[in-house]
Amino acid sequence: MTQLERIEELEQVLEQLLDDYRDLQLHDVTNYEQPPTSLEALRMINRAHPAIIKGFSPLTSAAQPHDWSKPEIYKEISRDKEVTVAITDDGLADSVRELEDGSTTFVKAYDGKMTILALISRLGPKTTGANGEAYYLQSQDGNTYRSTPRPYGSPELEAFQNYIERDIQWMKEATGSEAEAVNLWIGDKKSTTSLHHDPYENIYHVLAGTKTFTLLSPIEGLWLDQHFHSPSTLQRSDSGTLKPILDDDPAYPIPWVSSTQFPSRVQPLQVTLNEGETLFLPANWWHKVEQEEGEAGIVVAVNYWYPAEINPQIYAYERLARRIARQAGRQGVIPVPGDEEVPDDVWGSDDSGEEWNPADWGR
Repeated sequence: MTQLERIEELEQVLEQLLDDYRDLQLHDVTNYEQPPTSLEALRMINRAHPAIIKGFSPLTSAAQPHDWSKPEIYKEISRDKEVTVAITDDGLADSVRELEDGSTTFVKAYDGKMTILALISRLGPKTTGANGEAYYLQSQDGNTYRSTPRPYGSPELEAFQNYIERDIQWMKEATGSEAEAVNLWIGDKKSTTSLHHDPYENIYHVLAGTKTFTLLSPIEGLWLDQHFHSPSTLQRSDSGTLKPILDDDPAYPIPWVSSTQFPSRVQPLQVTLNEGETLFLPANWWHKVEQEEGEAGIVVAVNYWYPAEINPQIYAYERLARRIARQAGRQGVIPVPGDEEVPDDVWGSDDSGEEWNPADWGR
């Protein structure tokens, strides 16, 4: 058998894998007209398919008298507390772009400090921001609650803890764990979250505006073109504009999908969440997120990340599929650690100082 014939045979195996998956998998999201019980949530997690949940709110009884689609409540609670806001020139806080020398880099946002009042004044269709910049409160480190204390103190949005529940009871019971992180997101349509995946079971609730998720299953991720890119961070130039500057060493390459186009073979699901609706996004599902402001000119959401149980069979099957894809010549599939010669600086620590778990790529 020639090398070409071998590759064609492996590609046929991968195509059959995708067809087998689609034979049994649902072709649309599941809908719950009311919050699931803990047993139903456990089944939902086991099914590992996106679901829209209605009739649920993560807000406490203290939050009920307020209209959370309006900016006034966020200003009132946060007062003059400064928070970290991601500022970009293109609305993509984490994405790949090409540098002047033709190389590619994974670009992180410029982190600015401002009050929520100042942030909201820069949001909405009537504002353009400085130099057309996009502002997004998206500090995904548990900015409202987190299970592991950070060395730099309490969550920035600790003031919201009286109004946002620490946990979702049916998810806590289903997973046997409290949420590792609870995050509040505030922005407008200028900000888009680029295609990625997270190693958590995600409960995502919209408080204001709408969010549109474009979703791909982990198996369809084998058809994406993902590569390692040197990391950089947007910095202010002398003229005041934002420009990506490569991070200082040690700066570990980041695996990311650079293309905004989906391969023809995959079949993305698109889900639009309106105010008061909730998405269950299973661990490791790929997702791109776009948003539209509500009448008050803001988009607000709160999400809960719960630890995903590692199923030994799924873990083994996933690694087998990646190995087959690599053998078929799909260089855009990240190799299983230890299988291939990968530069030493890939297997290191992230900028938090924590050891990398390759299963966490894309979080």
